[in-house]
Amino acid sequence: MVRKVNSNTYDNWDVHAIGGNSVAFTTDKFVATNGGFLILATASTNVVGRCKMNITTAADNQTVDKVRVIYEEQKPQTTWEVAITGGGSLTQADEGKYFKLFDASTMDGSTAHASPSGLQFQLVRFISATKGLFKII
Repeated sequence: MVRKVNSNTYDNWDVHAIGGNSVAFTTDKFVATNGGFLILATASTNVVGRCKMNITTAADNQTVDKVRVIYEEQKPQTTWEVAITGGGSLTQADEGKYFKLFDASTMDGSTAHASPSGLQFQLVRFISATKGLFKII
């Protein structure tokens, strides 16, 4: 059981934010914020963590319901196992390279780059051609 410690943090260091309107949040999808509201992350957003619950918010959630969505916030040591899609595959030599999301739950294998400029994640450990451990940068 998760115990709330203050208005934004839970005892296992998860945090929460009001979900955006009409968003289908599911466990393990990456999330971002837009205008102070939690949304699903895309290749062009700043990722803040990974969703920890399944919930679809109402069309008026930001103004009426204000349902909060729990997510695991990125900490310097936090890594997540993530699948690769969108072309390209991982090799051991890709460790340390930077990537963008393909969608809210997978990396775009075709975005591997040695420089972090404009990218969201870094491959910390190669697992297989289609999976690796990543951290948000």
